Amino acid sequence: MARWKLACNHYLHTVKPAKWRYQHTDRASGENIEKEFIVPRFLDINDPKCWTTRYGGIPVSRGGSDNTTEGEVIVCRGKGEPGDIEFIGDPTPDMLPQDEEAEAISASFQDRWAYKPEPMDPGYSQAIVDKVDHTEKPVVIPGLAELVAMIAEQTKQNQEIIKSFVRRV
Repeated sequence: MARWKLACNHYLHTVKPAKWRYQHTDRASGENIEKEFIVPRFLDINDPKCWTTRYGGIPVSRGGSDNTTEGEVIVCRGKGEPGDIEFIGDPTPDMLPQDEEAEAISASFQDRWAYKPEPMDPGYSQAIVDKVDHTEKPVVIPGLAELVAMIAEQTKQNQEIIKSFVRRV
């Protein structure tokens, strides 16, 4: 019976699944369509409704104040104690082991959870960027020199026409 205490909020797939229902009306037929999806359950460590264990004060369900009551969320893999939430999957680094079996399971994940600041393989996209020559080269457009010469000649002809027109007036 591996048991963990949640140190922060979690979304976990549980044995008793959480369901989300989607409803909409089909525009063409006017028929109501409902779909139900199994989703991870949200466990909030600050929400008394999620607590599996309570300490101190009068429980909220009996009309007591929430200020004197504290609690925690305990999750387990396999059969745990009554009230524990049984989850499916691997533990996370934010789950604090509560027994020896949980400590052994968490220890087996330490390598996966360890921070590894080694440089990663740059990959295919970086290799393509490295192959590209980034030096500036002049832009060569075929026929541009001839076009510039024709424009210069046309501008010269336009100026002569304007001068002759201005002399007549």
